[in-house]
Amino acid sequence: MAGSLEAFLIPEDTYGASFLKALVNRLKAEGLLPPGVNIVKDWKLPGRCRPKLERMVKAAYDDYDRIIVVADAEGRDVRGVRKELEIHIPDFCRPKVRIIILDYCIEEWVCVGLGVRFGENPVRALKDYLRKQRGAKTDYHKYMLPDFVPELDLDRLSSYGSFREFIGALMP
Repeated sequence: MAGSLEAFLIPEDTYGASFLKALVNRLKAEGLLPPGVNIVKDWKLPGRCRPKLERMVKAAYDDYDRIIVVADAEGRDVRGVRKELEIHIPDFCRPKVRIIILDYCIEEWVCVGLGVRFGENPVRALKDYLRKQRGAKTDYHKYMLPDFVPELDLDRLSSYGSFREFIGALMP
């Protein structure tokens, strides 16, 4: 089917998968992604330097149109983190694999989408935002990630490099 793509998602953490799936659904609903784009399966990234990543990619290769790895650089050199992952991607699988490296963590997309400045610590910025702007009495926790999806300014987020890479990875 034209405009369809079945993706296998390998995010850095469990709650990142539910956030990214909700985000993809919103992008489709708003016409920023074709309706035939689907994250069919997700599995948590086993670690940057683990042979299990290679086995996961090989296993997904025949069943999915795209394999998308989303990893956190946590302030380190993005190119170095990318290389750590690429060594575990077999050559024959590379045409289907897209690696998205976040400068810090997935919370940076939430901060960008909400217009929150985050410096080098998006998680702390998000905690401060919840306390100051919303009067939250509890801290931010990862399970809250999908709850932010409806509030994100997609135009602002679309100007952010790693987010543009993610959308590009989902284009058929």
